Amino acid sequence: MRMLLILAVEPCLFLAASAFVMATAASGTSAVVAASPTATASASLRAMIESAADDGAASKSCISNSTHCGWIDNDGKGATFERMDEARAKMTKYLWENIMPYDVPNARTLGFDMDTFSMALDEEENDDHQSSVARIMRQQASVDGLSDGILNQTLYYSLQAKTMYPWTDSIPQHIYMEYVVPYAVVNEPRSDHRPLLFNALRKTLKGYERPKDNQSKMKAKDEPAITPQAQIKEVVKLVNTRLWSLGRDSNPIVFKAGLTPRIYDPLSVIAYGYSSCTGLAVLLVAALRSVGIAARMAGTPAWYGQPEKGNHSWVEVFVPDDKGGGKWIFLEPTPGIAEGDEDTANADDLDRDPCKRWFCSAERFNGSTKVFATRFNKNEAKKHYPMAWSAVGDEGVPGEDRSEYYNSVCGQCHH
Repeated sequence: MRMLLILAVEPCLFLAASAFVMATAASGTSAVVAASPTATASASLRAMIESAADDGAASKSCISNSTHCGWIDNDGKGATFERMDEARAKMTKYLWENIMPYDVPNARTLGFDMDTFSMALDEEENDDHQSSVARIMRQQASVDGLSDGILNQTLYYSLQAKTMYPWTDSIPQHIYMEYVVPYAVVNEPRSDHRPLLFNALRKTLKGYERPKDNQSKMKAKDEPAITPQAQIKEVVKLVNTRLWSLGRDSNPIVFKAGLTPRIYDPLSVIAYGYSSCTGLAVLLVAALRSVGIAARMAGTPAWYGQPEKGNHSWVEVFVPDDKGGGKWIFLEPTPGIAEGDEDTANADDLDRDPCKRWFCSAERFNGSTKVFATRFNKNEAKKHYPMAWSAVGDEGVPGEDRSEYYNSVCGQCHH
């Protein structure tokens, strides 16, 4: 499928997105005070990449701050720290190594710097995929503004989320890399949605931000500290409740069938105010990632294995445990919640009984329905994510087969 890079937008998309930004500004929210994305991108990034494999010192306390990222160890008993510039370099290299084929023609436009990655490219000349990227990037001329591409914005706000929100320290680094840092979910048009979502949700999540003294407790000393797992569950429900009315007055984002692939990237869904299940899932995943919650899209390309029976998409969220691991829990986007109705709305959440969801039933999951979840790490993925809206044979999005899990869970549900 031919991909679109949203650099210039049609009038209705521009006006609606502008209104979204203005509404956010009017609400009193603001970006985190830190170096701008452009300022943090520099020629020294190449040197950072060379040393990015060197981890910081281990510590029993895992608290990120404005200068360092804290990553929980695999056993959950300690933590590793690294400087923000090192973390940024690792993230950049990770995104580069796993760039989707749709992004190859626009690699430089997205913000991948040829000079920065020349060493890595020279080492990977035997990799046909990376070699093709190298050839295209060498052919692309230097264009004004590339240092502030989508890549820079994504990295900047991925690190800001680590600085601001305490639950990010409970998410293993490899999970954060794959399910928070990426700028895309599937083959949706690439748009600069991360700053909008991060800042629009900041007022809603103000009470969850780290105190300025950077202590881990969120509440008064005489109140019990909330666990990262509980924080994530609360925030997921909050986002799934308030996302649909952000900057939209009394006309929330709603569901409309049959709109993929016309309207399914986050900015288009916000601008038009509607989308089918795929666009709603992509938007919710993007919103959760913007605040440092690991999320991915899941779905079936064909109910009962029959395309004529339709398809469906939803969301999975990673909830960490206390041992450096965790599990994926699913929920559905709950569009249509207008501003002012949030307190009475019953948005889907991670604690809901799976059998309460309309599609989770033994009738649908009798072994014939296949379910997949999106990934970004193409080197570890054993499958691709089949997209019902895309061309036959499109294997550009890495995926994971989740059929066994859903047939096991939903196979027990009798509506």
